[in-house]
Amino acid sequence: MTYIALTIGPIYKTLSNAKKTRELWGGSYLFSYIMKQIIMQFKEREFVVPYIKDETIFDAGKEVGLFHDRFIFEAKEGDREKLNDVIDEVLKKLSADMKTNYDFLKAYLQINIVEKELKDGANPIIEMTPYLDALELFYSTAQYHDNPLTKVLQGGNVFLAKDAFGEKKSFPSLPEIALHDLKERFNIKSMLKDDELEIYDDKELKKEIKNYHKYYAIVHADGDSMGKVVESLKSKEDFQDFSKKLFNYCINSSKLIKDFGGETIFAGGDDLLFFAPVVSGDKTIFELCDDISNDFNKEFKGTDATLSFGVAMQYHKYPLYEALNKSRSLLFDDAKNDAKNGIAFSVTKHSGQTFKSVIRKGERELYENFKLFSSNIKGG
Repeated sequence: MTYIALTIGPIYKTLSNAKKTRELWGGSYLFSYIMKQIIMQFKEREFVVPYIKDETIFDAGKEVGLFHDRFIFEAKEGDREKLNDVIDEVLKKLSADMKTNYDFLKAYLQINIVEKELKDGANPIIEMTPYLDALELFYSTAQYHDNPLTKVLQGGNVFLAKDAFGEKKSFPSLPEIALHDLKERFNIKSMLKDDELEIYDDKELKKEIKNYHKYYAIVHADGDSMGKVVESLKSKEDFQDFSKKLFNYCINSSKLIKDFGGETIFAGGDDLLFFAPVVSGDKTIFELCDDISNDFNKEFKGTDATLSFGVAMQYHKYPLYEALNKSRSLLFDDAKNDAKNGIAFSVTKHSGQTFKSVIRKGERELYENFKLFSSNIKGG
């Protein structure tokens, strides 16, 4: 059987340039949008990942980028050439929608394709992944002093927002997320000015603000021991079931985040990236992570898979990219180190002082005591 795999980037490089929430969301959604447009042209193929049998994934109005940065499908003769043509058409339309240069997009975007004949019974995820990893290592792009993509993302992502929300709508600002608790008493959006953070100087708002309202959280989550789960997959049914579990996890976690007052930036595969208030109602950000983790565990019950988090809680005046980098580092350098199944978190205070710690969810008594202790955040 012949398989085709594709990977797209540079996602993190693009996100790291964001100064506002809408730019960070737009940068992430852009890659998911491109993947969706490509996959739509191959819907009749048998996909290993992602799960596309629920075709509602292609509908506008999902709000969240649900397409991961990789896909694998069973190929037919001529699919490689067709894929190249589809990519070219998608980028041409994208350049028109974004009103930016096609040659720039072609040079900037990292789209790598691997086509490989595999033996019967081979695991396509295990077989194809090393080739994609190797191709990504060789990627380099010129440095642009005047990056057209950055300008588009700063401009409001109108066509991306329409695809995501089904209407013309802007992604919530940091104050709207951090002050979610006060939305019943204040119309936060209408109070925003060009400098969004000036809202914290509002005299009436100051009377209601608690200390935690001055902070926001960026959270990265990623599955642990997923390689072992993939290695256990043997049949087409196994692969479909695996992809469906990841799809369900992405949908369910996005709903949990929305209900909490947060906003999902990306949910694809076992990766998750989102904004959230530190406190929402009677729950803290740590309780939200616990809910997401429990949902993940239900999907992958009976396996070694767990979910780790990097939670960066940042004072509202400090740069967005700083919190993004911290949450990523917390996840991969701390939470997923050694025992895994952890929540690594940091708090950057008004003074600039930062403290961090790691809690292991597998150490149940300690973890339950931590959740009880962290609930004290709601008092301030």
